[in-house]
Amino acid sequence: MKCCETNSKNEKSVEQSTICPMCSNRGAKVQMVTLTNLLEENLLSLIRSNNTYHWCREGSCEVSYFSNDANHFFKIGDLKVKATAKDSSLDVPVCYCFNHTRQSVLDELRATGESTVIEDIKAKMKDPGCFCEKSNPQGSCCLANNRKWLEEAKKLVD
Repeated sequence: MKCCETNSKNEKSVEQSTICPMCSNRGAKVQMVTLTNLLEENLLSLIRSNNTYHWCREGSCEVSYFSNDANHFFKIGDLKVKATAKDSSLDVPVCYCFNHTRQSVLDELRATGESTVIEDIKAKMKDPGCFCEKSNPQGSCCLANNRKWLEEAKKLVD
């Protein structure tokens, strides 16, 4: 639950961000545990423990994680999972901890006219607790992604 408790962590990530070597946009700092859990097994030996890594937030950029060494980065295809920010498919998770996908949110909206995804995530953050830094490629809380998708999905249903 640590990553979702406050917005201060997200603000801190922005302050400590650096520039993606591919798209030149700012990235958000991620913990080493994010890389070790989400990169393909055969790439784990390429992680440099003395480097700081960042998540490239640009949806159209092929880079997933980059380091302070501009020549050392990983691409989206190196991830074990599809990334919400990088793939607009309906089967992509919008919450990795509690298995909500774009499709499941859309289905609920179509069936009931509303979605409980935000409330469900918030309740489960308390018990059993979330593990975003290990399951979400961006290494942080998904609530902003869910709010954004919910607004987009409502337009699709109308």
